[in-house]
Amino acid sequence: MCARVFKCLFYIFFALFMQLSVRAEPFRVHKTHLLQIENSLNLNENSIEVGTNDALVLVLPQNMDFVEGIEVTFKVPQLVAQERDSIAWTFYSGITPDPDLQVQDYRGMRGALGTFGSSLSLTIKIPLMEKNTIKKDSYSYFLTQVPDFSGGKIFIRLWQVMKGISEEIYDAHFEVSARPIFINKGRLILNAKAPNGGETKAFSVFLDEKAIEIGKDGLLLSPGIHTVNIISDYYRNEVRTVTVEKAKDCFLDIQLRDITPIIRIASPSVSEVSIDGRKLEAGEDTVSVKSGDHTIVFKVGNYELVRSIQVQNGRTYTVSVTIDAKITEEE
Repeated sequence: MCARVFKCLFYIFFALFMQLSVRAEPFRVHKTHLLQIENSLNLNENSIEVGTNDALVLVLPQNMDFVEGIEVTFKVPQLVAQERDSIAWTFYSGITPDPDLQVQDYRGMRGALGTFGSSLSLTIKIPLMEKNTIKKDSYSYFLTQVPDFSGGKIFIRLWQVMKGISEEIYDAHFEVSARPIFINKGRLILNAKAPNGGETKAFSVFLDEKAIEIGKDGLLLSPGIHTVNIISDYYRNEVRTVTVEKAKDCFLDIQLRDITPIIRIASPSVSEVSIDGRKLEAGEDTVSVKSGDHTIVFKVGNYELVRSIQVQNGRTYTVSVTIDAKITEEE
């Protein structure tokens, strides 16, 4: 009978608690602390000291492109650990007014909560998107729901939940540090420029031999080495190899080239060269031509050499002429 009564009272208390938790409640903190989180892969973390009746406001990085969560670590004072479950942490949503160092009185709705137990350290992993790749482990508390981070801030309140504890606990301070949790992706940003600054015409992009679309904002890729191919009816094919790093932008600039065939001439300076009857000027060693058949004539003194060549769009051809001297010895 007693067990049934206890169970009934438990569910009544739990229902009342859940009802209160979804309503905005007023509360006061001793101080408000702002902890700025840097968008950096460096292991150095910003840290501050927070009291047992304070508000901790995590200020998110301005650039959240690669951030999927936040990891906050509390170093718990010895006194708090000894008074097991005496101090709780609570996430709040809909906080008013906007958190500020000068504000003590707030109003908001309770979210996830817990106590520090008897441990000297607590790490909380905070997801910032429903679909994430944050790894769970036995050393951290993982929030099952994305907390309110409107305005680029996450509000956490520390407060006493147990009566009859030592007054010295009120003077104890937690050392708190936080860092971003990055997705295991980098971003490829492609900037393909048309020849002579003209308007860019259509082209296709292949990444690791698969057709893809890369918008102005780039494309998220797994870290590593990737091959980028550009294929077009208007430009020459281009192939590049890029290295994408985690949580970084990889910029790939490609100067597109016209598909008009090119003939390059490599011949002695004493020779005269003409293509399809047009004599090339001195120093003119690269000529753009139409696709099809062409005739190249080389003249060195009274010696003349004629060659025919068939060219195709998007190709470059090199025609070389060398002069050799043969030496023999007679007795």
